[in-house]
Amino acid sequence: MLAQVVPLLLIQASSSAWATDRMVLPVSDASGIENLTVRLSSPQGVLWQGSLRLSQNQGASYSQNLSQASTEVCPAGMPYDRSERSAISFNVYAQNNGQYGMSYRVDASWARPILSPDCGESGTRTVQLNQVLRLDPGRTSVIEGDAGFKVEVTRR
Repeated sequence: MLAQVVPLLLIQASSSAWATDRMVLPVSDASGIENLTVRLSSPQGVLWQGSLRLSQNQGASYSQNLSQASTEVCPAGMPYDRSERSAISFNVYAQNNGQYGMSYRVDASWARPILSPDCGESGTRTVQLNQVLRLDPGRTSVIEGDAGFKVEVTRR
């Protein structure tokens, strides 16, 4: 009897589906992992590009901050030397909108130094983008913001 049951158990174990209390899902969809390729750019070039993994219950993010001395040297006797600060940030969260399918909430920002002719502290300017995207597999969506900030998101 056991010899007859073992082949059936092996067939069932190698099946491409697994059961939950509500539905049967293919194993390939069981992880729910999405891979997105992201490119953040400005008129000066690429700020960052890379791949991020996310799922319906776990978003993904990338951020980078840079603070450094300015290339403009302040005259002697100034109370401080000028510095430059820049930053980029990208966050994405997958949302299942039922009959409308998956969408991706994107928040991105780019902060860059304000160039000033004098040696005073100059500060930064920031562009912020918040948008929901619908992306089919293999498709790219582009969001353009102020000052030439561009966000490209591709769903693999």
